[in-house]
Amino acid sequence: MFPQRQASLPPRRSGLSDGHHPRGDRPGPAGHVARTCAQGHPMSPAETASSRPCGPWLRIYRAASPVLCGAAGLGRPFSAKLATGLDGRRGLMDRLLAAAPDLQGCVWFHVTSVGEYEQARPVIAALKGEFPAMPIAVTHYSPSGWEYAAKRPCADFHDYLPLDHPRDMRALVAAWNPALLVFVKFDCWPNQVLAADRAQVPVILLAGSLQPGSARLKPVGRALYRDVFDRFAHLGVCTAEDGERFTRSMGVRCPVTVTGDTRGEQVILRFEAAAAGETSARLRGLGGRILVLGSTWPPDEKLWLPILPPLLDSYPDLRVVLTPHEPLPQRLAELESVLDRAPIGHLRLSGLMAGDDPAAARVILVDSIGRLAEIYRAGHLAYVGGSFTTGVHNTMEPAIAGMPVLFGPVIGNAEEAGRMVDLGVGFVLRTPAEALRTAGKLLANPATLNELGAQARQVVLDQRGATEKSMALLRPHLAGRQGSPANPAP
Repeated sequence: MFPQRQASLPPRRSGLSDGHHPRGDRPGPAGHVARTCAQGHPMSPAETASSRPCGPWLRIYRAASPVLCGAAGLGRPFSAKLATGLDGRRGLMDRLLAAAPDLQGCVWFHVTSVGEYEQARPVIAALKGEFPAMPIAVTHYSPSGWEYAAKRPCADFHDYLPLDHPRDMRALVAAWNPALLVFVKFDCWPNQVLAADRAQVPVILLAGSLQPGSARLKPVGRALYRDVFDRFAHLGVCTAEDGERFTRSMGVRCPVTVTGDTRGEQVILRFEAAAAGETSARLRGLGGRILVLGSTWPPDEKLWLPILPPLLDSYPDLRVVLTPHEPLPQRLAELESVLDRAPIGHLRLSGLMAGDDPAAARVILVDSIGRLAEIYRAGHLAYVGGSFTTGVHNTMEPAIAGMPVLFGPVIGNAEEAGRMVDLGVGFVLRTPAEALRTAGKLLANPATLNELGAQARQVVLDQRGATEKSMALLRPHLAGRQGSPANPAP
């Protein structure tokens, strides 16, 4: 648990704050597309979220959730991640309730993992600038997300979210009395939403995304989540296609607005900050062109290492910057051994930065972390790893640098990767032969390479303004509160 801001707000009145309408009658920001219910008629006042009963699948979930929460510990021997999460939740309710005096009237963000936290951060920064006296709390679900935020806190309070037990969620909403509950991307917990809804706390989704093949669009998932999302005040989604899947495929009836992906703005800012970086300058100074293999895991390296000799032979001006996701000493030594057997000349990035002679090095092996944004600035073509295991890593970072982006087949976690494929600026690779053929075609035509890179860059630039569009969904629920422009904080 991180230090909390020593500030509190007056208790929130029952009902909605001044200037708001009952849900189902509340106007949304300009530009949102009003939606009717799946049967084609608008929600009536009798169907407002606070009065609407739960549908059958939500009732089943609600009845089963205490048993599921109690049985979670049974999975501990089979999942280190689950065990870590349960350990982090020991004494959690005591910590959360103890924080309540300093979190009255807070904006409460819930994020699942690292990606969602990164999407929330620019909005949290904007809120702190515009509403400086309003406390902000962030709860995390996954251990990796919690550990990442522990090193990069951006709110007044961070901790785990309890398991989705109706009793705990009711107690937490009652204790914190939040002004607003904000979810990011998709994952939301039904009992948490119900507790907020019944306390008339507005619930917002930001950077919402729903994949075409999602299990949430299957009959049971669709019915359950439609019931949950119909209790939201507004959904802000990444793309028009996401909006269509929420409204037409899932049948959600609350207002939906395309606000974009706030992660894109984070990527743009990091790219701009890396402009004067020494790493990118040193790599550009090598001359020729650079293929960046970014955030690679062993399956990614098995895709590329066998084809590096013919690729480098075909393009004498080409160098490869190999960036393992985890540059541990043993892993670096293994990669160097493979390159020696090829044989391919190589040099560690630390040696390059220290002034070692790079003349014979066709591969630069990155032996530190935190440099990838700079490295991409020097590149001409990029591959992003993770896409043979749990999901592709950040594809927007190479795209904003103006490169076509290559990746493996597991890209369902990254909407922008799918968009790049649709536009012909992203390429899915499954075999070494396919990697050699695709990279060769792109490198053989510099004009095409540059043109596709510019189009990939535009995919990210199109997200500029997503933070402000997201703020436009939050402001109507915060107007007139302490610290707002209409009622400045003392």
